[in-house]
Amino acid sequence: MFLRKRTFIFTVIILLIFALLTYQGIKGSSDTYGFDLINYPLDVLEHGISIFTRSIENFFNSYIFIVGKEDENRRLKEQIRKIEKERNEYQEDRLENRRLRSLLGFKSQRSDYVAAASVFARDPTNWFQTLRIDKGLRDGISRDMIAVTGLGVVGRIDRVLNKTANVMLLTDVNSSVAARIQSSRIEGILEGRGGDKCYLKYVPQDIDVSKGDRIITSGLDGIYPVGLMIGTVTDVSKESGEFFQMIVVTPAQRLGAVEEVIVLKRQ
Repeated sequence: MFLRKRTFIFTVIILLIFALLTYQGIKGSSDTYGFDLINYPLDVLEHGISIFTRSIENFFNSYIFIVGKEDENRRLKEQIRKIEKERNEYQEDRLENRRLRSLLGFKSQRSDYVAAASVFARDPTNWFQTLRIDKGLRDGISRDMIAVTGLGVVGRIDRVLNKTANVMLLTDVNSSVAARIQSSRIEGILEGRGGDKCYLKYVPQDIDVSKGDRIITSGLDGIYPVGLMIGTVTDVSKESGEFFQMIVVTPAQRLGAVEEVIVLKRQ
């Protein structure tokens, strides 16, 4: 019995060795098919290690690439911010130079020039519309002097301190200016109502007034010098039963954009 078992085991071993030798012979002629019982575990292990190594390598390469790109993007954003800042400063300087040239040109034409001033504050309410300028009593400015730009009238000095002054805008509800329609020479009173426009009052309905007509100061109020540009007519309405027209005037100088003014003596 024992001899038969040994013979069986020996036979099985011989057959396995024969099968492996036969497989190795076949493998030499074909690399596509077959299954390497001896090398397969090593191949799997080697393949896994290779994949793991490549994954680690790719991870570090990607991390280094991303970190490098983040640094580059940060530098580029900083350069863009710097360029935008310089561009904005250049634009502001250019616009300021244009405004100052306009004021200087206007100054050279006026014998009643007092001072040039910058606006540094505005009244926060919509009812009382005023500006604050950085010139005052020590600069020769006094109440009821006139503030203008190269485009037109801004308003008049309402309150004066030593170093600053308030300018009441044309559109303020307390503002009134003796005005004239330039083309027809018809006169009226220009009043503010707290918005961004003014109203020319006391012009009879039988007077021909058209959109686009220029409105200038008449000088009859004893405050505003004669002939200063105020604005243009933007709307005209005639209501039945009324003696006067309703004439809307838009100031030539956009009052919400005033940054510098020239102060003129009152008439």
